[in-house]
Order: sequence, then structure tokens, then C-alpha cells
Amino acid sequence: MKSVADAPTRFEINGIRYYRAGDRDDAYYPSVTAILGKTSSAASKKALLTWAANNPGAREKAAERGTAVHAAAENYVRGLPVDIHDDYRPFWEGIGPHLDRYDHFIWSEKPLDPRWRFCTGHDGISRVWSHAHGFTGCPDIIGVRNDIVILSDFKTSVNPYCRWYPKGDDRSAFTGWMKFKKCALQLAAYTIAAEETLGIRVHANQILVSTPTENQMFMIRGDELEMYKVSWRQKVRLFYDLVSEEWAAGDQSLPLPSHLAKAPEEPALIPA
Repeated sequence: MKSVADAPTRFEINGIRYYRAGDRDDAYYPSVTAILGKTSSAASKKALLTWAANNPGAREKAAERGTAVHAAAENYVRGLPVDIHDDYRPFWEGIGPHLDRYDHFIWSEKPLDPRWRFCTGHDGISRVWSHAHGFTGCPDIIGVRNDIVILSDFKTSVNPYCRWYPKGDDRSAFTGWMKFKKCALQLAAYTIAAEETLGIRVHANQILVSTPTENQMFMIRGDELEMYKVSWRQKVRLFYDLVSEEWAAGDQSLPLPSHLAKAPEEPALIPA
């Protein structure tokens, strides 16, 4: 029988993706993406299904495009050659100059500081986690500019993102606004987990969006970032309420998510 140390870092329970924490054998938590998916509204889920049905293969193509751009960014950060397919090059152009503004990086899909090797499992999967709130995730980039720690995420999109709720009935702008909100929640989640796991203070979040015609950069900080943190913690509580109800009403031979099996811990103190 495999020990916990040899068990996979990433696995699924009832179709929900979980990751093991790197500092406690008994702790495993749902991913940020899984929480967002399960707690999305019925209208959002229906719209996604409708879009997928009307655009066969588009979801897979978007995932392939995103993987290509993420790989290019990771190589760029590490000073390695950027080799990207011509079909995806328009989505990559313009990202490099944003990365050039950083003084250095401390995370790029995985920790770049040897002190944080415990964040990478034996199978090469990296993640940060929150014991206090019960979730895990993997940031794209954490970098430093002028002593300011910024946690960033890359997104590829056919159409631009929109920071504010659009006026009129511009469907494309509304979709861009929904994508912005979802990404801002993701970044707030990664910020909470990174601060607890790594013992750092994240001062700002950054969304880098690449489209075929333009590249966008959004900064989120201060009160706006705190607002998204509050919204994220509400999402996590809703997720556990839903999972707990399903577990109680279903097959109780299934493992109960570890965060439901014990009282939540107090958040770790993060140095200023």
C-alpha cells in the first residue's frame, strides 16, 4: 500500500478536484477552479453549456491556446527560448514587455525559492493552500517590482476583458466583465493561500489578458483586492455547505473532505 507521501498530489472525489497540502499528511482541499465551478449560478452553468453546444471544440481549443501561452511565459521568465506555434503567437505578443517590468520572480507555476520546495509534490505538481479556509491552487506568477509583491495571472481570450459593468446590450463586453470578475476572484484566492503557505505579503494582483488584436493589463489592490478576498471566502463557505449537504444525503462511504472533518484553524499571522 502506498503511503500518504507517495500518494498523488492531485485527485478527484465525486468529480471535484482536490490537492493534498504539502505540510500535513491529513489535509487535502478542493482547488480554486473546482470551487468556482460548483458555486457558479444555475444561469451561468446553463450559459456555459449552451455556448459549448453552439461552439463544438471551442473549449478544447481555448485550453490548448492557454496552455501554449502559459508555457511561453514560463520559459520567458526562466530565460529559456520561447517556442510557440504560429497560431498562438498573436496571443503571446505583448506579454513579454509586461514581464520585463518585474525586478525578479519568486513563483512561476512552481516555487523559484528553495525554501518553498515543500509546495511541490513528489509527482511535480505545485500548489499553495489555506488550512484556515480549506482550499488549494497554483498561481501563474508571483513577482517583485520596486519591493511590491504582485501575484499575476495570464488569460487568453478572443475578445477583451471589461473591468466595469458595460452599458447598453453589448454581449461581448458583458462576457468580458464576467471573465474579469471570475479572474479577480481566482487571484484573491491565490493571494490568501500564498500568504498563508509562503509567509509573504502580496500587495497587488495583476491580470494579463492577451487577445489576437490587443493585450490588456489590470491591477487590483487596496480596498478592491480586500473586497474580492471577502467574496472568495463567501464562495468557499458556500462550497462546503453544498458538499456537506450532498455527503450527508448520499453515499457516506465516500471520504469526507478533510476541512469538514475538523474545526477550521485560525489564520496564520502574515508579516507586513
